[in-house]
Amino acid sequence: MTAALLLVALSASASSNLQAVLDRFRAAQDVPGVSAVVVRQNDVMFAGASGVGDLETSQPLAAGSVFYIGSVSKVLTAVLTLQLVETERLSLDDTIAAIGSNSSDNPARVTVTHLLTHSSGLEREGNFGYWFTADFPDDDALAAYLANAKLRSPPGTSLHYSNVGYAALGAVVEQASRQNYSDALQSRVLVPLGMLASGATGPADGAVNGYTPAGRIIPSQERPFAGVGKKVGDRHVRMYHGARAMSPAFGAYASANDLGRLASFLLGNGGDAVLSKEIRSRMHECQASGWGLGLKIRRLSGSKVARHDGWFAAHRTHLLLDIENGIGVVVMANSDNATPGKIADALLNAALAESPR
Repeated sequence: MTAALLLVALSASASSNLQAVLDRFRAAQDVPGVSAVVVRQNDVMFAGASGVGDLETSQPLAAGSVFYIGSVSKVLTAVLTLQLVETERLSLDDTIAAIGSNSSDNPARVTVTHLLTHSSGLEREGNFGYWFTADFPDDDALAAYLANAKLRSPPGTSLHYSNVGYAALGAVVEQASRQNYSDALQSRVLVPLGMLASGATGPADGAVNGYTPAGRIIPSQERPFAGVGKKVGDRHVRMYHGARAMSPAFGAYASANDLGRLASFLLGNGGDAVLSKEIRSRMHECQASGWGLGLKIRRLSGSKVARHDGWFAAHRTHLLLDIENGIGVVVMANSDNATPGKIADALLNAALAESPR
């Protein structure tokens, strides 16, 4: 067998093994559909799907199917923010004067770094009940909340994951770029990276349906999330609601193919016009809070990894970057009960077994 044919055979074997992992985990988690992409450096090791995006039509999923990516939106916001830092429109040490400007309880000022690393002291959701009401704040309501915000702790002293903190970053981006957030993300990040099926805010044409778990409504029958729609078999459709000013925190959409491009970029491949390799490397470094700049930094099977989970309207996403081995994994699922992080871990292990170190 020639070297070229051997590589083709190995690639086909790897793809078959990764597909088997995806099929097995989708069935075990009882999820209608899952799509995934695995990249190594600039190469796509696997792009595939298992199951369906619509239970009524049985429309099969593909790696190009569009999902809402929930809090993986924060990774895009972090990239956009850091681009403005590199072009000197922002500094990581800039203070955000709008936060707590009407409160006398804040002993120190919140910086861009604090917002990126969830160490601002801001609450997770603020005083908004949007998960149950679908009443997401507009720009004015968010600004009013931030101006009167009382911090849980002094900035930089503790980790507390904050959606309103990343919504605040969206406002910072708008001021620094002199563009609205959606246009800035599209022109500065998504288009340059070739993420042409992605956007900052929904609704997204052709997005797959999201579903409640079989026989259950999350978080309970008595108090379900907003947007529980019609019943389909033993599940309910979850309805999309626009995130408005919260979009920089969890409102974007993308396909697994597009997030595979993002993963490759975050691992340092291409995209130098968007962010330098140096600042992408800084995203992977633990800051005082234990997070990197927009990414959670952990160890997995002895290797340093960066990752982020996302959940919105029963669409669940996980982005996993094996920094040391240069492998990125994206998993997207369409049910509230899915745990895509576990699938991503399994795909990474399978990819490592197929790849020479």
